[in-house]
Amino acid sequence: MKIIMLIGMALSLSLFAEAQNGYTVKGQVGKLNKPAKAFLIINDNGKPKVDSVMIVDGKFEFKGSTPSPTDANVMIRHTLNKNSGVAPKRDAKSFLLDNENISFVTPTDSISKAVITGSTLTEESGKVDNYLRPFYDKYKVLDNEFKAQPEAKKQDKDYIKTLEERAKVIADEIVAAKLKYVKENPDQYMSVMALNSTLAPGFDAIAAEKVFLGINENLRNSYLGKKVAERIASTKKTQDGVEAPEFSQTDVDGKIVKLSDYRGKYVLVDFWASWCAPCRRENPNLIKAYDQYHAKGFEILGVSLDKPTDREKWLKAIADDKLIWKQVSDLKGWENAAAKLYEVTAIPMNFLVDPSGKIVAKDLRGEALNEKLKSLFGNNPK
Repeated sequence: MKIIMLIGMALSLSLFAEAQNGYTVKGQVGKLNKPAKAFLIINDNGKPKVDSVMIVDGKFEFKGSTPSPTDANVMIRHTLNKNSGVAPKRDAKSFLLDNENISFVTPTDSISKAVITGSTLTEESGKVDNYLRPFYDKYKVLDNEFKAQPEAKKQDKDYIKTLEERAKVIADEIVAAKLKYVKENPDQYMSVMALNSTLAPGFDAIAAEKVFLGINENLRNSYLGKKVAERIASTKKTQDGVEAPEFSQTDVDGKIVKLSDYRGKYVLVDFWASWCAPCRRENPNLIKAYDQYHAKGFEILGVSLDKPTDREKWLKAIADDKLIWKQVSDLKGWENAAAKLYEVTAIPMNFLVDPSGKIVAKDLRGEALNEKLKSLFGNNPK
């Protein structure tokens, strides 16, 4: 069993340093010589930028400049092995690159064991790793506790639930620790990376935006900073409390249906597809909710991510699953205009829109949907 980790364990961190004109990355890797070759691989606005030099007496050196801090790797190709059918021997070490003088030193031929000096970015990464380690160690304690249990206990659903609840508490502590660092260190590039790592599915985009705007403007304009801004902006469009984006598509009879047609009622905009097994398994829960609350003003609008070639399968799925509410689609698959508007990247996914047209909840499945509707319509459905 794996305890659900809601926040990823991997977090590379860095410090924003005052920039010099460019960087120098040099290293000593044992006593390697030709044909050994060093490669510097830089994340250049989301695309790999590669430089390479031959290694002479174990030494290599790269010079260049970067407009903003970024992640990078030094990779050593030890051999060529041409036409031998054997892949060349390689190893690598990742680091954080800024316009600094950075050195890699290792007495062996393995760059992965190198000690990095001169990189304030990488040094800060280590400091913040140490800052967060006590929190992550709590996960290890939880995992070790689970491993020590007898097999019957490991299958106990109630016990598993308590583990997941305790893991969620730890995850929340980690997010709080990262946000504390961001707020206290607005001039650190690490703050951008730390904030980015907290943007898990369902994050509060409005709160995240406030934190993001407190970060140094230069850092916000870095490649990663721009990606964080895009992520916040896209999630904010479907944040609870915002106006649900309007859209219109044709139903199974070719008639135009608009989201605004449902003003005055609660409507669940349900993104699904005939080929989506989890969606089909969720449909009985939707039927139950529709049956219980439809008379009180609850509607469902199904939006299919089927393709033109799947139209008949879509219609058959509607009939087989006995879905009696409106179903629409532009039959463009993942390019469905409404799905793109709502930033849908996985299905099933749904959004609950209130009578005024605002999103009040999303990704409601099973009992979560029933509980939400119960809170809105009371304990006496129908």
